[in-house]
Amino acid sequence: MAGEGLLVERDVVYSTVRGYWCSAPVGEKGTTAKLILQLLKKRPLELKMDIYKPEGDTSGPRPLLLMMHGGSFFVGHKEEKGQAGWCEYFASLGYVAVSIDYRLGYLATRKDVAAAEERALEDADAALQYLLGREDLHIDPDHIFAAGTSAGAILALRLAFRPAEGHPRIRAVANCWGSVHDLSVLELSRTAILSFQSPSDPIMPYECGYPFRTSGRGFWPPTQWFSKIMYGTKAVHDRAVALGLRAEHHPCQERGHRLHIDREGNFTPRFYEIRDSMAAFFGKESGQAN
Repeated sequence: MAGEGLLVERDVVYSTVRGYWCSAPVGEKGTTAKLILQLLKKRPLELKMDIYKPEGDTSGPRPLLLMMHGGSFFVGHKEEKGQAGWCEYFASLGYVAVSIDYRLGYLATRKDVAAAEERALEDADAALQYLLGREDLHIDPDHIFAAGTSAGAILALRLAFRPAEGHPRIRAVANCWGSVHDLSVLELSRTAILSFQSPSDPIMPYECGYPFRTSGRGFWPPTQWFSKIMYGTKAVHDRAVALGLRAEHHPCQERGHRLHIDREGNFTPRFYEIRDSMAAFFGKESGQAN
């Protein structure tokens, strides 16, 4: 199916909820101060998604890729260049590829950070249920894939590894510098895992530890105040292999956390490597020769 044109449905509302905010620019001066003021009160929010789909053939069924941005559950948005670029590519391969916004924001306490992650998981699940209810998208419910960067990868892993009852199965997940709170969750599913991360990641632990410990961000309080220990891509991969899951791990030698986009906002060579690796890895699960 490679080479098809694509159509994009933008700003599709998939849920209405209460929260602080669900979209915020990354790295823009003054953003944090503005957002902190919004923590005073929750408000009604429309959660939106962008749906990238092949143009023309509507016979289906089509695999679904659910893509989630990073941003520490505090900033980020569905139009981020990396997520949009990957969605465009997978739509050209015949997937329905979707980038979502989800609820963001928390106070710097462990309880509030945990609640923010749970809200984001609820939203990702609502997005998945909405998409599966769209018969016009011709989604194959047996071929669902999830991917994300950083906090988005945490969400992708949580969607994939949870009690199966009442939840659609995620066949494979792309874990781009994400982590889990507890390695035992990998026993809950047979989901295949593709992982990318730099061993010198300053934000997320590569094996085991607290996030942000080596980021040099002096305004952050001691991270054990707001986070539990996290297990990064190396620890996740090793446990997946021990459990007999299909797993592939790519240690990235460049230093940094966000490896697919450079400081000027351009795609790095790693963006294309991750894209092609995802296509091959997911293709083995979906039976497509990508």
